[in-house]
Amino acid sequence: MAAVFIRDEHERMERLEEHLSYDFVYISPAVVVDGPLGLSDAFVRFRHDDWRYASLRRTSIVDVHHAYFRYTWERIENGAPAKEGWSFGTLNNDGLLSRVVSFDGLLLDQPESRR
Repeated sequence: MAAVFIRDEHERMERLEEHLSYDFVYISPAVVVDGPLGLSDAFVRFRHDDWRYASLRRTSIVDVHHAYFRYTWERIENGAPAKEGWSFGTLNNDGLLSRVVSFDGLLLDQPESRR
């Protein structure tokens, strides 16, 4: 997922295609996209807003069982945490990412009515 922030298009697409299955789907509260190009395009504003200088940092281990995984993350902008959340997903038989579902905000950050 951190590859979406690589500014060089060739390097970014190479890294994404190396790790994503042909039928990859990314789902977040803001967008649903297909494939490496769709994932790359979904994060374009973070690469082109020079003032933002964004990156992604995993804040937990990647917990995996039976081709399912989960981890927590935070997006860093200008050296400071800007957003955090959970991502869950599945791997295909070749060990490539086939689906990632992200939720913004960790459980402790959620209003009582959303728990």
